Order: sequence, then structure tokens, then C-alpha cells
Amino acid sequence: MKFPIKIKKFNANRIYGKDKNILILLAISITVSILFFLIGFLGLLGFILSNDGIITGVDFLVIGVLSSIGPIGFYNHLKAKRKREIEDHLPDFLREISSSTSSGMTVFDAIKSAADGDHGKLTPELKKMAAQLSWGISVNESLTNFARRIKTRSVERIVVTVNKALEIGGNTSSVFEAAAREIDQIKIVEQQRKSEMSLYSIVIFISFFVFLAVILIINTTIIAAFLDLESKMPQGGVASQAGLQIAPIDSFALKNSFFAFIIVQSIGGGLLGGFMMDGKLSSGVRFGFILVLVSFFVFKIFF
Repeated sequence: MKFPIKIKKFNANRIYGKDKNILILLAISITVSILFFLIGFLGLLGFILSNDGIITGVDFLVIGVLSSIGPIGFYNHLKAKRKREIEDHLPDFLREISSSTSSGMTVFDAIKSAADGDHGKLTPELKKMAAQLSWGISVNESLTNFARRIKTRSVERIVVTVNKALEIGGNTSSVFEAAAREIDQIKIVEQQRKSEMSLYSIVIFISFFVFLAVILIINTTIIAAFLDLESKMPQGGVASQAGLQIAPIDSFALKNSFFAFIIVQSIGGGLLGGFMMDGKLSSGVRFGFILVLVSFFVFKIFF
């Protein structure tokens, strides 16, 4: 019996909502990255760049990697930071609604009153909700639109709970107070998880810098000694006193090999460390960008 395979089509609205800036940023970063990769490969083949120059084809490849992961990583980090700040002010807003409704105000008037206060990054969203209510949109729909704009699981869960409670009726103030307590509990659990996983992320980052230091030590001691011995040997690579023969060492290929090891380590360590710390892939991409940038400057200075 054959089971039909359903292939989901890519839906930008489902993933990014109405934020098309991220699609524009992706298009620009991918185009720039492809350009740098093309220049890098042509440089490695020796068509446009020299291996002994200040800037080589490998440098353009690394810049291509940075331009591909950097903009999207930092953009998503800024969006996640804004959502986190909104969630931090959300319990105070819910408690204010609870206090207002317990004193006899309707939810409609309570939201409009809260929109006039100072709730940090949440204030613009509250003003949008108040504007929608003044246009005749229901409270349930305005809360649903608010959840769609924020697009976080905790906010969506709270909005669904509040909307169901408003439809059923009952003690409205207790519903908002319970929603505020739930968000506080979620924040406490998230902080505990972050504090515990941050230790593992620190170990990953320390391991990266230890690996980088080991590569530098090997290059300045063992590899430097081999290159010095090769330079002192006669043509053909045969030492007359010791009777040893050493094959020619391609310093450029050796340097690129070390560089590739560090780049792979920096990308992998950044992705894993950032993801374990914040639980978001955007944090991993951001830390990967930082580690690759550190590796690039270390190699340009010390190698």
C-alpha cells in the first residue's frame, strides 16, 4: 500500500509573517556572498590574486562566509531581543488589566487606559491594540492580531487562554492575573535553563580558544622549525651531515589547512554554543560570526 507524500510548499508569510525585510536581507547577503565566493575561487586558482599578497582567495572565501551568516544572525537577534523585552513587560500589563477590570472597568476601557502608560517596548503594540478597538474591532480579534505580530509561543498561548475565558465569561480579572503568573513562571524556567546551559556554552567557547592557541603554538614552534630546517638544506632536500631527506613543505597549503580547521571549529562551536545558551539558532549564527571574525584577524596578524 502506497502512502501519499505531502510536500509542504515554502510559505514566507507562515514563517516570517509580514516582515519582508528579512527576505530582502537574505537576498542581499546571499548575492554578496556568492560574489565573494566567486572571487575567492578565482583567487585560489591564480587568475586574479596572488597567494603571497596581502589579500588572498581564502580571505574572500571567509568574507563570503561572514557576509552570509552575519546580517541574518544579528537581524534575528535584534528581533528576538525586542520580543523578549515585550514579554518582560507583558505581566505588568496583564496585572494592570486585572486591577482595572476588578475595579469595574471593561476590558475595552482597561486596554485603552493601559496604552497611555509606559510599558517599554510593549507600549507601541498597546497603542495599536487601542487603535484597533477604537475602529470597532473586537477585543478577541485585537488580542489575536497582537499575538500574530509578536509570534512567540508564550504570547500566543496566553492570548488563546484569555480569548477563551472572555468567550465563556466569568471573573475576567482573575483570568488576566493567572495569565500574568503563567508568564512569570515561564520566565523563571527560561532563566534557569539559560543559567544551566550557559556553563556548557562557556566550555565550548573556551575549547575554541584553546584549540586556536594550540594551532598558533604548533605554527610558531614545530612548523617554524621544519621550515627553518628546509631553508638550510641544500637543493634537493638532502642534509649532508645527518643524511636526512625532507620533502618540500608548501607553507601556503599548510597555512590554509590550519585556517580551514579553525573556521570549521569556529562555525560549529558558535552554532552549538549560541544555541545551547539561548535556545535559538539565531544566537548560534551570531556567535559563529563572531568566532569566525576572531579567527580571521588572528590568522592575518600572527600567521
